[in-house]
Amino acid sequence: MDATQFQTLLARTPLLAGVAADARDGLLQAFLPHPFAAGEPIVQAGSEGRYLGVLVEGRALVQARRDDRAWTVEVLESGAVFGEISFFDAQQARTADVVGDTAGVAALLPYADYQHLVRVESPAAEVLEKRVLDLLAARIKVTDHKLAELLVANRQGSFRSALRRLFGARRS
Repeated sequence: MDATQFQTLLARTPLLAGVAADARDGLLQAFLPHPFAAGEPIVQAGSEGRYLGVLVEGRALVQARRDDRAWTVEVLESGAVFGEISFFDAQQARTADVVGDTAGVAALLPYADYQHLVRVESPAAEVLEKRVLDLLAARIKVTDHKLAELLVANRQGSFRSALRRLFGARRS
């Protein structure tokens, strides 16, 4: 994928779609392409890394680890944002693995490039922050809904089937 195609796809993601040209162009230049293969880790739990990721093409799995087992807790489709916790919190290591489910390309924004946008008071920094907060708010609503379903299922004795329905039967 060439740079123009990468930036075109990135501009269409929910993070950047509809953003004014001055802010969008500053962000497009700051993101780096990161191709990945199926089964290849994009992010590893516990690792340090101050970059924000956007899935531009392909699909990835968010996996929680416990000892030597991994459970898929979310499937990321093109346009999904990941890595925001450790991006904005330098004290927080990566909380989950993100592994390619298919071949694809992620866009990675290094924290240093974001900080540069903040220092020069680029409108791109404010737009990025607002968009990430909006995406996190939507994710929290989905998580709240899943938790409510699990609580009801637990009371009704169908907890395992609810887990499978909400998170899929995949287990690595």
